[in-house]
Amino acid sequence: MKPRHWAAGACAAAAGLIAALSGLNTVLGWPTPQTAALASASGAAWVDGALVALAAACVAVYAPIPSFQRAGAVLASLVAVGVLAHVLAAASSSGAGGGELASAPVAAVLCTALALALANVGSSLVENLRQAFRIVGVAIAVFALALYAMKPAALAAVTGFGEVSLPSAAALALLHLAIGLARQSSTLRWRIAPVGVLALTPLAALTVYFASAERDIALKQAETRLAGLARLGVEQQDAVIEQVRRTLVFLARFPEIRTPGPACDATVARFASLNGLTSSLFVVSRSGEVLCAPRRSGRPISLGDRDYVREAFSTQSFTVSGYIVTRVQSRASIAVVQPLLLPGGATVLVGAIINLEALGDPLDRLAVGGEREAVLTLVDKDGVVIARRPDDRDQIGARAFARAPADMLTTRRAAFEAPGDGGEPFVFVVRPLAFSGGRVIVGLPKREIVEPVDARMNRRLGLISALLAASVALGVFGAEMLVLRPVRRLTAYAQRLQGDEPDDRSLAGARGEIGMLSRALAATAAAIRDRERRLVEAEALFRGLFDHSPDSKAVLRVEPDGSFRVETWNGAAVEASGLRQDDVVGRTPAEIFPGGPGTALEEDLRTAVETRQPFTAERESAVRGMPAAYEIVYVPLKDAGGRVERVFVTARDISERKRVELMKTEFVSTVSHELRTPLTSIAGSLGLLAEGVAGPLGDKARHLIGIAHANSLRLVRLINDILDIEKIEAGRMAFDLGPVALEPLVEDAVSGLRGYAQSYEVQVEVVSGTDATIVRGDADRLSQVATNLISNAIKFSPKGETVTVTIDVDGAAARLRVRDRGPGLPVGFRPHVFSKFAQADGSDSRRKGGTGLGLAIVKEIVERHAGSVGFVSEPGEGAEFQVRLPRMREERAASAPALDRRPCILVCEDDAIIGAILSEQLSEAGFRTILATTARSAKAAATGDVQAILVDLRLPDGHGITLIRDLRASAATATTPIIVVSAEADAGRRDARAAMLDVVAWLEKPVDVQRLSGLLRDRLRPRGGRPKILHVEDDADLCKVVTAAVAPIADVVSARSLIEARARLVDTSFDLAIIDVALGDGSGLELLADLEATTPRPTPAIIFSAHDIDGDVAPQAAAALTKSRTSLSALVDAVRRLVGPSDSTDAGPARRTGQG
Repeated sequence: MKPRHWAAGACAAAAGLIAALSGLNTVLGWPTPQTAALASASGAAWVDGALVALAAACVAVYAPIPSFQRAGAVLASLVAVGVLAHVLAAASSSGAGGGELASAPVAAVLCTALALALANVGSSLVENLRQAFRIVGVAIAVFALALYAMKPAALAAVTGFGEVSLPSAAALALLHLAIGLARQSSTLRWRIAPVGVLALTPLAALTVYFASAERDIALKQAETRLAGLARLGVEQQDAVIEQVRRTLVFLARFPEIRTPGPACDATVARFASLNGLTSSLFVVSRSGEVLCAPRRSGRPISLGDRDYVREAFSTQSFTVSGYIVTRVQSRASIAVVQPLLLPGGATVLVGAIINLEALGDPLDRLAVGGEREAVLTLVDKDGVVIARRPDDRDQIGARAFARAPADMLTTRRAAFEAPGDGGEPFVFVVRPLAFSGGRVIVGLPKREIVEPVDARMNRRLGLISALLAASVALGVFGAEMLVLRPVRRLTAYAQRLQGDEPDDRSLAGARGEIGMLSRALAATAAAIRDRERRLVEAEALFRGLFDHSPDSKAVLRVEPDGSFRVETWNGAAVEASGLRQDDVVGRTPAEIFPGGPGTALEEDLRTAVETRQPFTAERESAVRGMPAAYEIVYVPLKDAGGRVERVFVTARDISERKRVELMKTEFVSTVSHELRTPLTSIAGSLGLLAEGVAGPLGDKARHLIGIAHANSLRLVRLINDILDIEKIEAGRMAFDLGPVALEPLVEDAVSGLRGYAQSYEVQVEVVSGTDATIVRGDADRLSQVATNLISNAIKFSPKGETVTVTIDVDGAAARLRVRDRGPGLPVGFRPHVFSKFAQADGSDSRRKGGTGLGLAIVKEIVERHAGSVGFVSEPGEGAEFQVRLPRMREERAASAPALDRRPCILVCEDDAIIGAILSEQLSEAGFRTILATTARSAKAAATGDVQAILVDLRLPDGHGITLIRDLRASAATATTPIIVVSAEADAGRRDARAAMLDVVAWLEKPVDVQRLSGLLRDRLRPRGGRPKILHVEDDADLCKVVTAAVAPIADVVSARSLIEARARLVDTSFDLAIIDVALGDGSGLELLADLEATTPRPTPAIIFSAHDIDGDVAPQAAAALTKSRTSLSALVDAVRRLVGPSDSTDAGPARRTGQG
């Protein structure tokens, strides 16, 4: 399953969980304000159950198991049928006077169920229906969620949305998200349509939001009107009580009521009949006994238990009772009493019973003149209803708002909402009466206030819905006409191109982006056809060159198992081998050429694949019974990922060349024997004649003999030079190595050239800085070097000048310098000084003599001694040639016994002379060496005693990389440090296998012995040494300061440039690097990649620069410090933190060992 299918399953599961929890809340009676509304609706719990079922259906429909998919479709269909049944039942119930159908949640659930039921039906019409159902469901869910986010209370005002709960909306949204993730629409129209829905749905929600603001304004205005009605009601009720109070005060002035008796009864009866507000007047004593009352019977009446009586005696003030039932007539009334002080000091209460009808009359007047639907209620201080308009006798004596909080009537000052008698929401305003502590309550049905606003809002929503439907339809139709149809035509055009049908019927005439795309596609098609044509032409050209090449050529495919099989080979290969194409295609070299030739070919092919570089080898074979030699070139061909997938092989017959080389060798041998002997005799004889052995010669004869003798010697030198250069090129020049003292060698060469120098009237001066300049080499060949250089200097020095020959020491090298006072070397000739037959100008061969081979021979001999030769020349000031040779110390012989205890280095070098010189140099550096000239002998010598191995890549019996691979496979040398010393080291370093060979370093010839020795010492250094830090800084003074500061912790190696730093990293393993950014040859940040690539672990770095470090660079270093903002102690602390505390040379962090 793809990640989006897992995400769809997670969304469906979350939707099911939300719906299940919502259903539990509804069923178990833990409703939220929204779910409470759902709980009152018959379909609330059913909707949650349907959503749970749809979540399960969604998971099943998009499962990879066909049976699950069918079960999910069936479940979704059942839910759709259930929803339709619920709709029909609700419609019939509504027609019979039942409740209103909650259309929005039912429509959303129905659309979701249909979208799932049709999910796996493969029909474009059904797919369009499914997407339409999905858009409706998405619109309902997004609209509800948007309103819940902005103003949840406004949702109830939208027709059909009053019962949509937040959990239901969230579950629906998650379900449609799961549907979209699990199966994305394949057509563009249904990818565009949801965008329009998502854009317009929040607009509809904003419409509701602003309409709710209008509802709030309407409610505020209604509250103001209700507050006015309540205020008028309070004023009228207070007027009634005040009128009765004045009546009592006036009655208290009559003396008859001060004495109980018939007179008192008659007085109160008369006053009661005069006032229509009261039904009875009475006088009560302190004990609560009624002293006077109309129609008082003989039975005594006590009011002492009445609260208002006790309160009046207690407060001595006018008091109004709450709702009471009279004891004589059993009528609902209220009583008022006024304290009266008698002459004797006693207090009695003069009271009146007020008819509730008298209190209801003001409410009638308010009802007639105020809001028609308003409900006006008068309650006493305990909240008991005293009067109500419209008249409702059942409410009289009942407690108002029995389900509301107890403090609602006592603390509410502002308007509030509460259910009325039938449960319908009302807006109420409460105002207190002045005397009794009662309240006047004015209420108005909320629907009367907000119904006009809601009607306008629903009309707007209907218009927006129509616009939304029209926009979707227009978008679908417009996309079909303007986008999809041209895109389908372009698709058909592209398919025709893919089918290689030559068809130019594109939409190039179309406008806009479609036209641009069509023209681009047409141009691409033309370019592809042109490229294919050129590819065909190139393939034909290659095939022609391949098939008609005089060289044998073949292409071999690299199989996954590492074998090689022939794909094709050309006619020359057929001619050379006698094997047809059908005989070799699909076969391996070992099958085509059984035995040694096939095995050798496969080994060469593996070398080419492993090195990933062109590889050349010479192989001898028998062609049709005749011996033949071939030069074979293997070229690896890589695929787009860089993997070698084929090898192109070219075999050139070099049998004729080998025959010519053999003839050349035989000729040189003949010249060596047949010319040198007579020339020696001729030169010797002429010399004897010139010396007068045969008797005195005349001047003319002596002159002629001198000319002949000089030219015979010249001819000898010419032949020697020619033979020497041929031997050097053929690798047959033999060297007899041993200790050679340069001073006597040079003195002998100068002595031999005294006569030659005298003939040019030139002096030769030898300057020696030491008497112990000893090198290891062939004395005769080194004498030849000195002779050639000195003779050249004599030849090109003016008469009367001096040639200076200097012998000195430069570090580990012995140096021979020969300086003349001639015109110097022309600038244009300098690159060719050491080339064969090179001369400054054509006239020199006639004026000065010579063949131009001397310096070429010097260069070859010196380099065979692991040395180097160069020159310094200024026009008009002569030239100085310098020869540098590895120096040999005289005390080496005395220390020879100690070498056996020194590290043993195996030197694998095919050139015995270079190997011997390199071994001698390493011996002088303190190492014991073993020399091997073949891969086989190197494997035999690689025992546990060998501590490091030097390998040349070019070996006579195999490639150096193969040797290293075999050494790594051996347990004895699996971790032995290996250093490549080869003229092809740079190519080997770039080889893809280099990272797997675990090679310490790749060094080019001629090798710097000092660098090589340092590298070996670093790799063979015992564990536990002091940490070593590379400090890259171009300021010498700062280098000294940092070195002194860090010295107690670690050893510091300074590098003044990038080049020097990289060389140090190749030679030495460091525990830490301190890098300056601004260096003379670049940025120190370039070293970060080199430090990261060090093995066996990256080298941490501290950037210590005068420049602020960028935020994206600083994380690449262990620390980034700015010089101007950081003290030296902070740098030392950073160093100590990274390499560990150390105060002595014996302490420090663990050193890296092995190949690094």
